Amino acid sequence: MNQLFTYIEAINGVDEKVRIVNKVITNNSYNDQGITVTSFESLLSFSNGVILKHCIEFDELPPSSEVCAEYWVSYEVIDSSTESVSPMKKTFINKCQESFWLKIQKMT
Repeated sequence: MNQLFTYIEAINGVDEKVRIVNKVITNNSYNDQGITVTSFESLLSFSNGVILKHCIEFDELPPSSEVCAEYWVSYEVIDSSTESVSPMKKTFINKCQESFWLKIQKMT
């Protein structure tokens, strides 16, 4: 069984236990009450046949004093017929939360 964090690390260019062989990115950015909301959806195919959807959304705001600004990111396994992947879906509300989860996963 492969862990979802293995694929996330490949997406982030940290590790290549699995390789991305195809990537289709859709820009879904929009304007909401004068604030630009940047939104991307990527469909990624990996060398072992797994297909994963990666979504990112964040507001284009001036820098603030927030330690970890809102930054929504999700990963969802769309097709894992060739490999068993766990968990099948993971969502984070900021980059700090994602980084912490990845760090913990490496230790287990």
